[in-house]
Amino acid sequence: MSKISQLARSDPHSMLTQADVHWIELDSVDSTNDYLARAYQQGRVSGLNAVLAHMQTAGRGRAGRQWRAQPGASLCLSVGLPIAGQQMPFLPLCVGVAVAQVLEHWHVPVRLKWPNDLLADQQKLGGVLCESFQTGQGAITVVGVGLNIQGIDVPEALSGLGAASLSNYLPAPSLPTPRELAEAVVSSILMRIEAASVQGIDSIFAEFSQRDAWLRSQVQVEDQGVVCFAGEAMGIDRQGAYLVNTEHGLRAVHAGDLSLRVRP
Repeated sequence: MSKISQLARSDPHSMLTQADVHWIELDSVDSTNDYLARAYQQGRVSGLNAVLAHMQTAGRGRAGRQWRAQPGASLCLSVGLPIAGQQMPFLPLCVGVAVAQVLEHWHVPVRLKWPNDLLADQQKLGGVLCESFQTGQGAITVVGVGLNIQGIDVPEALSGLGAASLSNYLPAPSLPTPRELAEAVVSSILMRIEAASVQGIDSIFAEFSQRDAWLRSQVQVEDQGVVCFAGEAMGIDRQGAYLVNTEHGLRAVHAGDLSLRVRP
């Protein structure tokens, strides 16, 4: 059994497990998040669902950036949770930690870039996109996870600092298939959500802080390319905002359209 399979089955007593997940596997789709949102809104699915696509033609990252994926090159995964976004406002951080924990089993040097990116050696490896909406069956939150498995076609959503892929760290025979990776990620997300619900939000903050790609770095805060202010990255606060110690004092950055960049 592979390391990833062991991880996926490591907690058979978890309140939410893969046994509760209805899997939908597609050869190609516009966006796994959009596909799953439509399925819930049209009443075609209910409960806990996961969509895995081997090719994605109109995927989305944060701020509407495109995330296209060729067959086998990326993980294109969305998980539908029957919860409202406000029930777990720190879900993107929680999911980021869950995905990082999976990758750490392969010794990938993953770090988390607030609010929803995964980095390896300061290059973008993947991202998380959480979207909530109401349906006839109640509130639903769809969690999208994208990861670059092979460095074939770098998605726009991974542009900027450059992109990394799992193939940078693992020899070809050890690379997981998208399905193996998806099963481990879903299992880890469910276990992390349960742990956070039991231990409280402090556990999320602690796990994120251990992997914070920026902590104690000199950063600048930008809004659509315009620098707003700069200072030392101090980590997240209990409201989920990112703190920057500027020459005028501590400033809190909320996700919105703002982005943090390490100062050149």
